[in-house]
Amino acid sequence: MLKENISALIDEIILSSKTLHPDLHQKILTLKKLRTKEMLEHHRETLKHYKQTNLLTKQSEAFTALSAQLEERVAEEIRMRQEKDKILERQSKMAAMGEMMDAVAHQWKQPLNALSMYADMLQMDYKTGDVDDSYIDELVEDFQEQIKHMVSTIDEFRTFFRPNKEAEPFGLKRSIQSVLLLIHDELLRNNITVKIESQREIIINGIENEFKHLMLNIISNAKDAFKERERKERNIIIRFRQNSHHIIVEIEDNAGGIDENIIDEIFKPNVTTKGPAQGTGIGLYMSAQIAQKMHGTLSVSNTDRGAVFTLEIVNS
Repeated sequence: MLKENISALIDEIILSSKTLHPDLHQKILTLKKLRTKEMLEHHRETLKHYKQTNLLTKQSEAFTALSAQLEERVAEEIRMRQEKDKILERQSKMAAMGEMMDAVAHQWKQPLNALSMYADMLQMDYKTGDVDDSYIDELVEDFQEQIKHMVSTIDEFRTFFRPNKEAEPFGLKRSIQSVLLLIHDELLRNNITVKIESQREIIINGIENEFKHLMLNIISNAKDAFKERERKERNIIIRFRQNSHHIIVEIEDNAGGIDENIIDEIFKPNVTTKGPAQGTGIGLYMSAQIAQKMHGTLSVSNTDRGAVFTLEIVNS
């Protein structure tokens, strides 16, 4: 109502000025036109600002909805990746368990044969009257030595697959020696010599069984490479060192190296250095995952003689 009254008052002034003061009348008309133009421009700017604000609001709402969708997709991808890694981890452990059971079977074969031989000797010597106290003492000592070997093997086997999710300090050298004890006979059967060059023990913090799993995977990979290429001289050298920033473990073999066409891909799942009938590609992928859990990286390169796997862990 106020706006209409003001407009009527202005029209009355314009009409009066036309008769009383023509020059003033012309100036008032010019002023009115300018004011009208200014108001129209202000209206356009207001309308434009409203449209922009409305557009920004719609874009913001669309962006919020898109962000929510992306978060859901990322969460689903992470869940699927974690589930896939769990399946691959189980498959890797089952494959390692089968390989370890085969190693333990060979590990037990020699002491069981020895125990059987001792029993036959005891029976024969008893019949010929050669059994006395010293004979029995010596035989019991031999029995206990063979049984001790079998017990230590099965204890290592049980420890290797015992669930352990808490990071604890452990010795690198002792842990590697534990793995070599488990597969000692398997290495002998394949004429593979493993030498630990580093003498000084290094203590690191982590899940020891996972580190053992990583070492077993790499040594098994070298063993398969030796068998595939029918190498006569079969050597694996393990060395480790420590500097102010990192702990570095190297496993080097003379099995001829890895094909350059796949060397950059071998830590991906389902990529294998062996033929499709021999390998699944899980072992090295899981080894790389274990390295990441230890706050480290696992890499590989070829040398003049073979391949060298390098585990580099941040020194904490």
